[in-house]
Amino acid sequence: MKLHKALVNIIIEALYKVLKENHYSDKVLEHYFKTNPKLGKRDRKFIAESVYTIVRYYYFFEYITGTSDLTKIFSAYLHYNQLEFENLQEILPSVNLSVDLNQIPKRIQLSYNEDLWNEGISQLGEEKWLKEASALNEHAKLVIRVNTLVTSKPELQSLLQKLGIETEEHPDVEEALIIKDKTFVSPNEYFLKGYYEFQDLSSQRVAHFIPEDVLQNASRIIDACAGAGGKSLHLSALKRNKGQIIALDVNPKKLQELEKRSRRNRSSNIVVKPIESNKTIKRLKDSADILLLDVPCTGTGVIKRNPDTKLKFTSENKQEILQLQRELLLNYSKMLKNNGYLLYVTCSILPEENDYQIQWFLENKEQFQLVKKQTIYPSEGFDGFFMALLKKGSSKD
Repeated sequence: MKLHKALVNIIIEALYKVLKENHYSDKVLEHYFKTNPKLGKRDRKFIAESVYTIVRYYYFFEYITGTSDLTKIFSAYLHYNQLEFENLQEILPSVNLSVDLNQIPKRIQLSYNEDLWNEGISQLGEEKWLKEASALNEHAKLVIRVNTLVTSKPELQSLLQKLGIETEEHPDVEEALIIKDKTFVSPNEYFLKGYYEFQDLSSQRVAHFIPEDVLQNASRIIDACAGAGGKSLHLSALKRNKGQIIALDVNPKKLQELEKRSRRNRSSNIVVKPIESNKTIKRLKDSADILLLDVPCTGTGVIKRNPDTKLKFTSENKQEILQLQRELLLNYSKMLKNNGYLLYVTCSILPEENDYQIQWFLENKEQFQLVKKQTIYPSEGFDGFFMALLKKGSSKD
């Protein structure tokens, strides 16, 4: 099989944008696939796998080649993974690789920058961090959430099977289906009809972390950092379109995407509101039975699908995020009624963003009590998440 120069150029250019210009892999690949519509499915897969793997293991490839030259690193990637092409020497420089893993520092083997590596060891301990750092290098499983407003799990499994898409269930989350073949492409007729959404299993656990009686009795739920609304949609389905879900976000474009998804999902109880100023929060004071705070975080739990974090994480940025999380907890919690429930969520596995933030909040807001909390680690097979459910008593402010 021959390696086409055009594909090599796309891969090298994409890597340059990610590694040298600090763009994100998914956005870069989306751009190249849009601007090269004639690329076939096999070529797209080869490009995506090459870019993501090199980003995921950049420090390793840089170490064994002794260079940051992306052409040589790509060549090393092909040799190391024994991907053979008959014309390889005509297109790419040859590299001599003699790799003794025992001589390579563990941080380089697993390919994490110093800041993230040190934070992981400091916060989790070396043994636990090594376990999670290794797990985060695995490929993320492809999981969908059955939209129970439209179909049932058995029906969707049967329909997908007719398309040649095999799925398996998971005992912990009723609506979750794991796709066995990761080459599966989404825009089939059932996706377009709103039969399912893509949502990792750990993310699906969030809505189920709210006790069933609390969820069903809630007249108003506020999803205060809704983004494109995956969790709002799940809550809407669990509520069977009853009550009201207000989806807030500072990014209006993400809320526009949620409106499209709501129509496709037949979710009729979701109202979107852009956060234009503090007035948006003040108008909703003491109004929510449940407040979901899926706050911005370092994303250390979702490196499987976002390997860029291994390169871009900085301790300085982490400190800024910690401050933002505290501000959101203090300001947004005002929207919760007395006897209401606050669900704090991150996709981080660092205790500073999770347990420590909840401890700090409880020390500063005595009317809140911790009901339960859970950390889901990447080594358990899916994304890393943290969830803490708090109940608000009578206000003393």
